[in-house]
Formats: sequence, C-alpha cells, structure tokens
Amino acid sequence: MRATLTLAVFTALVLAPAPFAEAAGADRPRVALSVSPAKLTVAAPGSRRINLRNDGAERVVVDVARPAVVRQAAVKGWLKIAPTQLFLRSGGSAVLTFRVRRPRGAEPGDHRVVVLVTARTLRGSHVTMRVRVGVRVRVRVPGRIVRRLALGRLRVHRVRGARLMLVSVANRGNVTVQLRGHVTASLFRRSQHLRLRPRGRRTLAPGARTLLPLRYAGRVLGPATVVVRVRLGPGVRVVERRYRIRL
Repeated sequence: MRATLTLAVFTALVLAPAPFAEAAGADRPRVALSVSPAKLTVAAPGSRRINLRNDGAERVVVDVARPAVVRQAAVKGWLKIAPTQLFLRSGGSAVLTFRVRRPRGAEPGDHRVVVLVTARTLRGSHVTMRVRVGVRVRVRVPGRIVRRLALGRLRVHRVRGARLMLVSVANRGNVTVQLRGHVTASLFRRSQHLRLRPRGRRTLAPGARTLLPLRYAGRVLGPATVVVRVRLGPGVRVVERRYRIRL
C-alpha cells in the first residue's frame, strides 16, 4: 500500500472577516496539501511519479526544492524533478515526475534524500500561509557492495607529556564506511590492559586513506602491544592488527 501523507495547517494569528470565513468554510483549512506516496524507491536509472492534491479552501502555488542528502554519498545532479513549480486550485491535483540517472563511479546501494514540497497561499491581503511536506526518496544503485578496510602502520609521537599513536586506515571497498563506533583499540603491557578511544574522521570514502589518532596519557613505559580491531557489521570480516611499540 502506498503511503499517503496529508498535512493541514490552521492559523489563529489573524481573525478573518465574516464573509471570508463563510467562503472558506468552517470545516476546511485554508491550506492543506496531500502527497502520495510520501516514501518511494527509485532504481537508477529510472523514474517515478508523485500525486499532489490541494485539499485546502484556497488556491496555492507549490514549490519543489532541491533534494537534501540524508545518508550516504551526495546525489547532486542525479535526481531531476518536473515541474519545480505549479499552481493548484482548491480541490485540484497534479503529478510530479522524479527522474534518476546513474553517474559514472556512483557507489552501489541505497542513497537517501528528502525532497521538500511547499504549498503557499496567493492572497496578498491576508497572512501568507505555508505547508511543507518532506518526501523521502531512496535512490537505489545496483551493484555488488564491498566493505573492506585495511590497517597500515602505527607511529608514536610525544605530545605534551602524552603519547599520540597514529594508525593508518585505508578504504579498499567501493562504498563509504562509518569509522565512528566500528573501530576499537587496546593497549597491553604485561598484566595491564587499557582501552584506547579512537578519534578522527567519522566516515571514509572509497579509495581514501586517513590517520586514526589514539591518545595515551598514562604512566606505563617500555615495550607494549596495541591491538586495533575494525568491525563493520554482520557478514563483513573483522580486521585486526597488532603493533609492538615502545612508550
């Protein structure tokens, strides 16, 4: 079943004259916009349609904004919407067409965006009213998804009495991966076991490389072992590397 989203906005800021109130009708809002479906999936390349209906008492102009990125890579230039502006009388309806192309080098998987559809009144003598509806669009790019991170060298630097360890991390997959919350590090020195908190970038794009900082301000000196693990989720091999260092 296609989801249908209906929003209605009422105003009590200005008390309308009696003739206008009677014309608008006590049981109908001035501005009400129905969008169906409010969520859709478009496989690239491809197209989908969205139905608009003016359920309000007044004639409105409808503006369609550029898509706003919600998740994964930006889809600027992928998604085209027509028309971007239209007029709807009370009870009138129209159709928006979403067309998606697949740019070269696009990451496979789902890319989520929000398209804002705004309806506003046209009467200049009254308070301008607006209704804004967010249409969630999932752009699906076909292809095999590969999530793979590689751990490189670790270097130790002295910074204000502490030890700063920089671990090289490379994304050898074909999709952007989340680093925050998926990388753990531990420091072992004889019978001591300390957890280190990785910092730095939240995400890593395909083919990119970064240095993951690990800060240690403890008093343990001498040879030690640092273990770094990367867990990207179910079905993805855990990456682990051990480093012998001197603090």
